[in-house]
This record gives sequence, C-alpha cells and structure tokens, in this order.
Amino acid sequence: MFKKLFKISIFLLVLLLSALFFLDWYTTHNIQVNKLSQTEKKAWSHAGYFQETAYEANSMQSFTNAKNNNAKGLELDVIYDREQRKYIVSHDHPYQTYNGKLLFIDSVFATFGNSFYYWLDFKNLKDLNEEEVINSQLLLKEILSTEEISIENILVESTNLDNLSHFTRSGYYTSWWILPYKSRYRSIARNYKYKFYYLLGKYSSLSMPYNYYSRIEKSMNNIPVNLWTINERNIFLKTLKKPQVKIILTDQNWFEY
Repeated sequence: MFKKLFKISIFLLVLLLSALFFLDWYTTHNIQVNKLSQTEKKAWSHAGYFQETAYEANSMQSFTNAKNNNAKGLELDVIYDREQRKYIVSHDHPYQTYNGKLLFIDSVFATFGNSFYYWLDFKNLKDLNEEEVINSQLLLKEILSTEEISIENILVESTNLDNLSHFTRSGYYTSWWILPYKSRYRSIARNYKYKFYYLLGKYSSLSMPYNYYSRIEKSMNNIPVNLWTINERNIFLKTLKKPQVKIILTDQNWFEY
C-alpha cells in the first residue's frame, strides 16, 4: 500500500513539474502580438497632463494639454453607469463634474479620435453582473464605431479577470490590474496563476504599480507588463529599457520616450 501511494505521489509530482515547465515555456515563446504591445512611445499620460496647470485630472483640458505636448497614449478613468447606460469619465462615485456637467467618454472620443491610444481604467467593471458586462461591451463597440476609432487603439483594464475576459475574447487588448502579496510563497503560487490564465487567453497583459514589478520581473517570462505611475526620472529611464514593460504611465512631460 505504501509503495502504491509513493508511486502515485511521484507521478503527481512529475505531472505538476511538467505542467509548470509548460507554463514557463508557453509564456516565453507564445506571447500575443498586438499593436499596444509594440507601441512606438512607452510613456503615456496619466489622466491627461495637468502638472503645473490649474487643470483637473480626467478633464478635457488635461487631455488636450497631453495632446498638445505630443502624448501618444492617454489613460483615463471610466465608470459604466447602469441606469444611464453611459461611460462617465470619473475616478470615483460621486462622479467628477466639470462646470457642473458630467464628462462622457463619447465626447473624449469625438474630440480626439485616433490621435490617442486609450488606456481605459474601468473602475467598476468588477461590480457588474454578466448582463451588464455584455451591455457595457456592446456600448463601447457602438461608440468606437460611431467615432471611427480602431479597437486596436483601446486598452481595457480591470482588477476582475472574469469580467475582463469578456473584452479579451471580443478582441480588445486587456490588462489585468494586480497587486502584490506580502507572502513570498503566496506570490510564487500567484505568479503561476497569472501564467495559467494567460495560457487560457483571459487577458493580454498585466498592469501594476511600478514598485511591484521588481518582485515578478524574473518569474513572469515575457508576458507584457504596463506600469503606473513613474515620476522619478532615473527610475523612468531605467524602466524604459526593459523590453517586457510596454507602457509606463507618468505625470511628467516625457512623452517623447
């Protein structure tokens, strides 16, 4: 009986190690190629460019200022309003207002069109049920079609992988927003979870605070990574050289990089 259990244990161990080896191989040699993983400029504006101005983050003024300073990528916070069936540009609820009015994503797209790549930080995607996720996805598709904006210019980010995967399957470039575990062993297990879900095609890239990247850099193979928010020049220039890092959000005017 003991010998049988020992053989089964050895078999399961070999099976596990083989699976982990395959995950490592796959995430090194089978990376999804996408326009947003090969952008010419890595530095994107964080909620527009509003440093040393009176502009608010996530405002048309900060977005226009980013464009005037030659930013190629724009990150903005959006919330899907279930009742209005609208995407509202706001970091939190209650919504931000500008001169007493809400800013809808339709207006942003109508104004800037394909002149930007857009990183949509989808704040409440995690709170939507399946029907609402589908409705939000159909609405985004409709807006992009109306404004003649390419889906290849859009990155959708969320902490909720299940809801995010709906967008991935529909052809969007997606980014799974992650945070570190304090435990080293839980982090190792979680890193393999990231690889497994990448293998299943649930997301296109990972996004995280820049100070977390050093903890997973050597273990995540070639899975594309997007970082936020780097405002120290020496850290920015050092991170810029890392091929795995595809997009860097910044509040500084470093948009030529």
